[in-house]
Amino acid sequence: MHFQRLRVALLAIGASCCIAAAAIGADSVADDFDQAAAKTATRRQEMIRRVDALLEERWKAEGVQPAPEASDGEFLRRAYLDLVGVIPRASEVREFLADDRPDKHDLLVGRLLASPRYATHMATTWRNRILPEEVDPTRMREALGLQKWLRTRFAKNLRYDNLVGGLLLATSEDEFGPALYFQANDLAPEKMAGSAAELFLGVDLHCAQCHDHPFADWSQRDFWGMAAFFARIKAPGERGMMQMAYRLEDVDQGEVKLPDSDEVVPPKYPRGDAATEDEWQTRRMQLVVWMTSRDNRFFSRAAVNWAWSHMFGRGLVQSLNEMDKSDGAGHKQLLDELSDYFVESDFNLQELWRTIASTRAYRLSSQHPEPKKAKPELFARMLSKPEQLYDSFSVLAPTGSMTPVSMGPQGNPAYGLDEDPARAEFVRRMRPPQGSATEYRAGTLQALLLMNGALTANISSHDSSSLLGALDAPFMADDDRIEALFLATLARRPDAGEQATCAETLRERKSAKERQQATSDLLWALVNSTEFAFNH
Repeated sequence: MHFQRLRVALLAIGASCCIAAAAIGADSVADDFDQAAAKTATRRQEMIRRVDALLEERWKAEGVQPAPEASDGEFLRRAYLDLVGVIPRASEVREFLADDRPDKHDLLVGRLLASPRYATHMATTWRNRILPEEVDPTRMREALGLQKWLRTRFAKNLRYDNLVGGLLLATSEDEFGPALYFQANDLAPEKMAGSAAELFLGVDLHCAQCHDHPFADWSQRDFWGMAAFFARIKAPGERGMMQMAYRLEDVDQGEVKLPDSDEVVPPKYPRGDAATEDEWQTRRMQLVVWMTSRDNRFFSRAAVNWAWSHMFGRGLVQSLNEMDKSDGAGHKQLLDELSDYFVESDFNLQELWRTIASTRAYRLSSQHPEPKKAKPELFARMLSKPEQLYDSFSVLAPTGSMTPVSMGPQGNPAYGLDEDPARAEFVRRMRPPQGSATEYRAGTLQALLLMNGALTANISSHDSSSLLGALDAPFMADDDRIEALFLATLARRPDAGEQATCAETLRERKSAKERQQATSDLLWALVNSTEFAFNH
């Protein structure tokens, strides 16, 4: 009995020690996490100040005063559209406008990056970047699979180098969709080389396919040396009814030749050495290792320049082709320092978004007293960008009448592989021709679709609009109704002139039916306004 009591006591002491050790270990991990977070925040603030300083130097050199800071409503709508692809709801606008915390802008950005819509929006953005405008309808299932593949990675905030590497090394044996990138380029080495160089290195090699590049220091051998990395990728067999994915595999043979020549071009890194044969690595493995290296300035610069373009409508430099030869190539120093910061953060895209969104330039208004003097390349004012119309319409639409993408478990968007056919048709008809992200390139047909289409009619019809139905509440004054319409569509309150005009419109309507039609007309006018169609 005595021995048994002693044994129990020792076990109890041991358990207590284990618990204490576990608690100490947990505290240590928490302390390490807090220290790492504090270090990241400090480094972020240093980079924000550096970005602001370099831009201010440029503004002073050009004799340009920056635009005033954007209003809370303007910033709110901008951040929503850039980071999650939709406009905020009226309730979210009211909450943000009423928030008096000094760091509410940073808190907003963090909340948006943590939302499921962020991953969905980034997946859609990247799917549109890497696929041709018109995807073969028979490939739609793979296209949706690709979007799902991308979405899971953005949701996890996967390192950017790993995301690109996973895409370029796709086989689709285990995952559904990413190999569509190769399929959409017909598995042609020359197409893959041109696309990968443009997307992930930021350089245009297409002109060097047939001859040395006329304006940049890229030779024809650079192009075909890059193409050689993709020459040994095959898609064996035909896709049958039971084979759902487009399968890729690397083979031992396959070369490229200079056009109109029998000369075989071995794989060669652009402006680098020739690749050596490696029995342990396929050619595209070798390319991915080189491409995503921390020392590859083309890779990090291209990522940062794209991210800046996504947020501002244009990149820090127009092209990376000749950056190293020109000290005045756009904002070269800023791009270099921001690229180094991106690599230092372990290719953390969300950290890059947080940093850019906290700069003074991103928080400037689009309104400038001298817009011609504040040239777009100076970033002394925010440029207006056409926004994501369909998904913004979905915020205003009657509940259940449309969805930005299919709804999955717990109502989370886009977890399935089925896409809303109405959305697909709307995007197809509204997609503008290629051009600058800051130019509205839609034509007459797109304008007529917005003004007279079933989608706009559904949103602005008093019989179907939940927003307009809520405005019929007897306790709501006309001023409140007008404010609600502006908050729901433009994320701001009406100015004095708009308020007076809208109030007069409502006062002129006597019957309840006439007033309902008036509010319907006001909503129709707002969703067809230039301000709604652009992200300012």
